[in-house]
Amino acid sequence: MAGWETEEKERVEAGPAQKAIGPTRAEPRTRHLMPAAGLAPLRPYSLAEMAAEAIRNLIASGELQGGQRLVEAQIAERLNVSRGPVRDAFRELKEEGLLQDVPRRGTYVVSLTAEDVRDLLDLRAGLETRAARLVIERRKTEDLGGLEAALVSMRSASSEGDSAGMGAADYAFHEALCNLSGSSRLHSVFVRYQTELRVLLRSDEERLYAAGVDVTREHEVLLDALKTGDRLRAEDAFRSHVEEARDRLADQLTTQSHDRSRRRTRR
Repeated sequence: MAGWETEEKERVEAGPAQKAIGPTRAEPRTRHLMPAAGLAPLRPYSLAEMAAEAIRNLIASGELQGGQRLVEAQIAERLNVSRGPVRDAFRELKEEGLLQDVPRRGTYVVSLTAEDVRDLLDLRAGLETRAARLVIERRKTEDLGGLEAALVSMRSASSEGDSAGMGAADYAFHEALCNLSGSSRLHSVFVRYQTELRVLLRSDEERLYAAGVDVTREHEVLLDALKTGDRLRAEDAFRSHVEEARDRLADQLTTQSHDRSRRRTRR
């Protein structure tokens, strides 16, 4: 089918109707599994896991937005699977905090609040500051290829006015930093919140690009700070970068919330 829409054009918060979404099939995450003697055979990815990953990607890309109602049968048809795997995927995504049930109304994509943004980006600031320190302490500043590749993608997306591509490259840049830190736990905590972070980065890129801010240059400054090998300079650069984004996004959501409240009061 060319697209699909929700059964009811309703949201938790009033907003514009969502446009139809083009075909997307569930794709599995890439995982590296090592066989070990004595272990039971590893099962392949289940349909429910693939459906959950497909929905995560739709949320991260903005094709499914906060406050949008999801209908199990339509998602199943969309992903060309039965309703059982979609039901299981919904359950998993509710546990992750990406979806929520609203009594007598259905299942919705969770809308991030200003408090959510501050919590997430405070965590991210701590992770990236520590990651920058570890990269320098472990003498990995000659190994910055992942960050440089993300920067190339960011320049390309910026030249084309592709805010979604810029957001994806932005996430790849910071994920590469955490991976390069050499701390598997630090990296795993960062990627655990990748859907929410990708949503925030895409939103931020849209506003910054519209305002004429050179996002690519900001990331060049971060990369240069790492290349100096100056731990304090790198820590400060990443901390300031994330905290400025935190305040900017939280203020934006606070303003939007106040605007909705005023509109409801006028009715």
